[in-house]
Order: sequence, then structure tokens, then C-alpha cells
Amino acid sequence: MNRSLSRFASVAASALALVLPLAASAAEAPYRDAAQVRAELAKIVTCEATREEFMRMGSALTPLYYDKPEEVQPALAGWRNAKDANTFVAIFEMPEPIKVYGHSTKQVMMAGEGLLAVIDGDVADALSKQFKLKPSDEPLAKHIRTRELRREALGDGIDATVTQTVSTLSTHPGKTMVGCEYKMVW
Repeated sequence: MNRSLSRFASVAASALALVLPLAASAAEAPYRDAAQVRAELAKIVTCEATREEFMRMGSALTPLYYDKPEEVQPALAGWRNAKDANTFVAIFEMPEPIKVYGHSTKQVMMAGEGLLAVIDGDVADALSKQFKLKPSDEPLAKHIRTRELRREALGDGIDATVTQTVSTLSTHPGKTMVGCEYKMVW
């Protein structure tokens, strides 16, 4: 398999991770209210959360993705799946904005094992410089800039990397995605 095809397969597998939440506990308590959801979302997007907090949010967003309103937590009332044309991402619209690095947004994008705020304007270069992010060396990911912030041991030789991410997408002109990936590595 050539490098480009291998990378595409990797991206496709990451996108599949969106629709198949990993190891979310059925005993997780639902969010108390909308304020708690917004606070935790801001924490996740700014890379201050743990993988467990990321997974909890992913589990809460799953019924929105599958259009199952009867399963959506009350704290996420008013949220909706924005039905994006890019099949590798899911965009959710919130009824109230969150503030991320001085930018306000009502949209969040889930892509693979990452959750990103969708910010109006092309501020990718400025944010990348501010956070000392490096462009990806992958041929199909030149638009992504990252910096690994930390690793969390999950046990049995498995770690979770927490990686700050800024990107632009040709499918979303005039937007910058800024957030965090919580990836498992073996």
C-alpha cells in the first residue's frame, strides 16, 4: 500500500472512530446542565481535559450524530447535527457560544479522535505561531498543524496522546478549526 493510500485509510479509520465511540462507560453520569457542557467542551477543545472527559463528551454527542433526539441528554437541548458535506467530520451547532482562545463560536467539529472549535476567519497562521505548532509532514495533511502536549498512560502499554491542533479545510473556506486530539497509541 503506498503512503497516500495508507494515509487515506488512516483518515477513514479515524472518521469511523467518530461513529463508534470507544469504551464509553454506560454508568457515566449525564451532564448537569448546559453550563457544565459548555465548560467541559471549552476544556476539551483547549486540551485541558483528560481522554475520559473527551470520551464522555463524544458519548453525549453520539445521539445527535445519529439523529436520535429521544437519547440526547437534557443538558444538550438545542444542539443539532449540522449535516456537513465533508464525510470525514461532523459539525454540531450549539444554542449558546463558547469562547476559545479569545474567539467565540457556536460550532464544534468532531473529526476522528479530535474535537475542534470552528472559528470564523482564517486565523490558522496566527494560532499556529502562538502555540508553536508545526505543519504535518503527511502528504494529505499539510493543512494540519499540531504539537503533542502530553501523554497519559492508560495501562497495558497503551497511552493517550493529547495533541493541540489547528487546521483549515478546503470544504470550509473562511473557517479555522482549533482544538485537541485525544488519540490512543500502542
